[in-house]
Amino acid sequence: MARPQSVTDEEILEAARRCFLEHGPGTSTDLIAAGLGVSPQALLKRFHSKQQLLIAALVPTSPPDWNELVAAGPDERDVGDQLTEILLALAGFFSEIVRRMSILRWSGIQPEELLQQFDEPPPVRDIRLLAGWLQRASDRGLIRPVDEEATAMLLLTSLHGPAMITEMLGRHPTGQSTEEYVQCLVQLLLTGLRFDANCVFGTTTT
Repeated sequence: MARPQSVTDEEILEAARRCFLEHGPGTSTDLIAAGLGVSPQALLKRFHSKQQLLIAALVPTSPPDWNELVAAGPDERDVGDQLTEILLALAGFFSEIVRRMSILRWSGIQPEELLQQFDEPPPVRDIRLLAGWLQRASDRGLIRPVDEEATAMLLLTSLHGPAMITEMLGRHPTGQSTEEYVQCLVQLLLTGLRFDANCVFGTTTT
């Protein structure tokens, strides 16, 4: 009978993720193994190399929570409230993912290597999902017709950029909290997305 595993793969990945996020890519397998009460050889037997363990621990393999939130909407609530909910979820996601990608780059792993693991590159998927939400919101009359993909790109970059700068500076570049920044962003977006009596498909009537 095979000997039962003392720790699961997920427990190893959670421990490795904590160590890499706290100590960087130079974290030794000895440190990770010690926290789990196993030998470094046991880790490498499962994941073959430290680099493979690093990738498995830091590259998300399941869709982030905000994907499900976007796929389920829009609903009957105020569109501003729904956008706020989505953008707060996106801000949290980017805050986490930017840190992970920084560590992977420090280790010498290039983004192109990581993208090969996906049938659809995550940035392309993200634009598609947000564009779908905007299209449905437009179809229901919640917002005016827009270029959904360009607007989705605007939403993503408006949150990804600050997350990257925050990682470098150690603070939000505007000095605001995430909630304050998102609220400001939503108010700005709604100026362009809501219907206006003098605005038809983006052109102003006189």
